[in-house]
Amino acid sequence: MRKVVLTLAAAGALLFVGAHGFQADATVGSGTHALPMPAKDDSPIDQVACKFAGPTCPIGYTRVCRLWRCWCARCH
Repeated sequence: MRKVVLTLAAAGALLFVGAHGFQADATVGSGTHALPMPAKDDSPIDQVACKFAGPTCPIGYTRVCRLWRCWCARCH
């Protein structure tokens, strides 16, 4: 019987707090205004692929594959 009364009292307290006055005023992104924006053309995949030689392409080239053919294209 004590568990039932305790459970009902806890549920009532939570409902009371939820209905009266508890409000979370969170703002999204408020601390990110000072961060610099990344460049739109910045891609870490292109940078890594072009700085090291792969199994098929030398340094400065990256592997590009289209429908039925693959080749080594020069990095931008």
